[in-house]
Amino acid sequence: MSHIFIRTAIASALMLGGQGVGAAQPADDYVAGQSYTGGSQVCYEGNLYKTQWWATASQIPSDALTSENRWDSPWILEASGACESSGDNDSNSGNSDNSDSGDDNTDSGNNGGTDSDNSDNTNSGNGGDSGGSDDSDTYISGQNYRKGEEVCYDGDLFIAQWWANGDDHPTDALTAENTWGSPWLLKEADGCSSSGDSDDDNDTGGDSDDSGNSDNDNSDDSGNDSDSTPITVSASASQSQITGGGIITLDASASGGDSNLSYSWAQLSPASPEADIASATSASTSVTLPSSTYDVSYVFSLIVSDGEITEEAQVTVQNLALDDTDEDDSDDNTDGSESSVTANISVSSINVGCSGTVTLDGSGTTGGSDISYIWSQTSGPVVKMSNYTGSSTSVTLSEVYSDVTYTFQLTASDSTQASDVAEVSISQDGCASADGYVMGISELEAAEESITSGDSLLEEVKDTVETRDNAVVEAVQPGRSANPENVLRVESILSEEDWDYLFALRAEEYTYTNFLRAVAKFPAFCGDYTDGRDADAICRKSMAVMFAHYAQETGAHATGWEVPEWRQGLYWLREIGWTEDTSGGYGACDASSSWAAEAWPCAINDDGGYKSYFGRGAKQLSWNYNYGPFSQAMYSDIYTLLEAPELVADTWLNLASSIFFFVYPQPPKPSILHVIDGTWEPNSVDLANNLTAGFGVTTNIINGAIECSSGTEDYRSQYRIEYYQSTAEYFGVEIPEDEELGCANMGQFQTGGAASLDIYWDKDWGWSADTPNNESYACQLVNYQTAYSALNEGDYAKCVEGNFDMTIDYQD
Repeated sequence: MSHIFIRTAIASALMLGGQGVGAAQPADDYVAGQSYTGGSQVCYEGNLYKTQWWATASQIPSDALTSENRWDSPWILEASGACESSGDNDSNSGNSDNSDSGDDNTDSGNNGGTDSDNSDNTNSGNGGDSGGSDDSDTYISGQNYRKGEEVCYDGDLFIAQWWANGDDHPTDALTAENTWGSPWLLKEADGCSSSGDSDDDNDTGGDSDDSGNSDNDNSDDSGNDSDSTPITVSASASQSQITGGGIITLDASASGGDSNLSYSWAQLSPASPEADIASATSASTSVTLPSSTYDVSYVFSLIVSDGEITEEAQVTVQNLALDDTDEDDSDDNTDGSESSVTANISVSSINVGCSGTVTLDGSGTTGGSDISYIWSQTSGPVVKMSNYTGSSTSVTLSEVYSDVTYTFQLTASDSTQASDVAEVSISQDGCASADGYVMGISELEAAEESITSGDSLLEEVKDTVETRDNAVVEAVQPGRSANPENVLRVESILSEEDWDYLFALRAEEYTYTNFLRAVAKFPAFCGDYTDGRDADAICRKSMAVMFAHYAQETGAHATGWEVPEWRQGLYWLREIGWTEDTSGGYGACDASSSWAAEAWPCAINDDGGYKSYFGRGAKQLSWNYNYGPFSQAMYSDIYTLLEAPELVADTWLNLASSIFFFVYPQPPKPSILHVIDGTWEPNSVDLANNLTAGFGVTTNIINGAIECSSGTEDYRSQYRIEYYQSTAEYFGVEIPEDEELGCANMGQFQTGGAASLDIYWDKDWGWSADTPNNESYACQLVNYQTAYSALNEGDYAKCVEGNFDMTIDYQD
């Protein structure tokens, strides 16, 4: 089963800031002749638009409506008609994203409520609290319905499991192969026998139906309520519990009905791993359960119908993991043993002289099975390798001015998540003539230090986003005594059993080991404090907050399932409708129209099209201008994830992306970690916008422009609150009475707030008496996104090199 994920508002543009907006409408009105930075939202001719990147004064929002491709205009249409009515709380929903992201969830009708709305015409009034036919409206054809709303159709009571578009019909639930095959779920057969006909205006008078029968008895038009023979159905399994996977038999027992009965078996939960149902339409069928490294509780659904009446039954089967404690099993590293994989790199040459091509070969890696490979460059002038995920790769080194050394890294992993990292250094002799003005690397490093050393907030942020070497990260295994200290703290609070319980329906790629490795990458997450703050308490609250947002952002949002919604997080992995073979989309790839295309170049698929940077992982990382910076933070190499974006779904990066967002600020927004640990202390500008520390402000950071500031708590924010209350209780986190959990009355973060910070480098346009053309040959800190971040070591030198006619002397 392929886990696909509907876009969340959070991370479609992690790095881009946005404009603050008021409560009257989702964004400020567009100002003709004004330029807009990437991530800005405006209202124009009644529609909500957003800039994907910098928009000049001559580029107007409506250009998005006539562009052949999304990347032809800096503007994209976020929500049609979203700015027409300021009195409708839902008028800012649509497909809108948060103030700092590209797109919100695509309304595919299968989003499980993950931050998607587009429900301007949803007016049944049921919300998610209706229960029974007395409170349920008759289904109206063509109308959209929110998750949790109940409707009556043909006398039956249906409930929307998630957003249901106007073309999603309640009866689709009766023919869908799985319960997730339709947004509608049959809640109660004949549950609306007294609520009137379907597809009308609840006429319960003396009108006659199409067959000439009187409607005074409020029965449905088919007349089956009084004449049909009830169906009695039950489901059973040959074994209620199995260990290590295997084959079981599911049997149906049914009686009644007015014609031959049909049967339909489906796996209700979990979404993964998927069982193999041999004959889904037989009364009895064999089912193969795959082996698993953790216990899995399968719920199978049986639907029996005679063509008129439909009944459902369920049966649960426990598939227990093998208890393999054999210390001699080299493929099992859960006992804390070191990795069974040994990465090895052989090179064609360790010195290329003036120039040349070097082959890096990792095929000598030993141990494990199904070895996978990830290549990256960790030091030296930036070069691009021939591939990033094969057993071998090559790199061509052109002439350079000064002697340089390059370091390349190989991460090798096997099917059991055992991993190892190897590095190799290649030297090159300088032989090229200088191109322009020559500056020593030490001079550039000193200039960077001089500019940043006096900013205490910048230093705090740099400490928070510091990362560990991947050799340390890849060695992490549950129970390993040599795990980093913050990982040991997480393990003392969150066991693998806790992980399985909290994310019972997760995609199989979201493993406990992957979470621990994601934690290991960021020492500040659940790290120590030297000023008396309680690290354990902060860690508990961090996970309670993070997991609550997981439930909203990546949850199944299935109200009818056995597992409560607060434990349905991490259900989705990839954005719906996209596969790794899909070309195009979510890429600013044309260098002639976007500086981002040059800074973070899009890779090419086998079919010749650009690779797609659609949403992947727990934070739905999207767009090449986010994959590049994330790759830089994870591998010190922008190309690794630009060339192999699938790694954000298939490796520990699927969870590291969420911690990346958790610890990184988006000025003027603070990081969520700084809100929780008290580093962020709201100043007068923040307090004027009612921005105070608490769970509510973390929602504002994530999706403030959509879920906050309306005066009435948005339903998505309310879900987050409920999930947080549950996760906080689970982790033993006391929620103070004065903690603001919602954000309805909060404004947006503004420049001048406590978290305002310039974190990007751009050209310093100043004057110098001692340099060619009197140019500065320097960069300055700015508050808009560029290709160079002050949080990345070495980006200052890259900024100077990229903006001036100059050459770096790496030997100086």
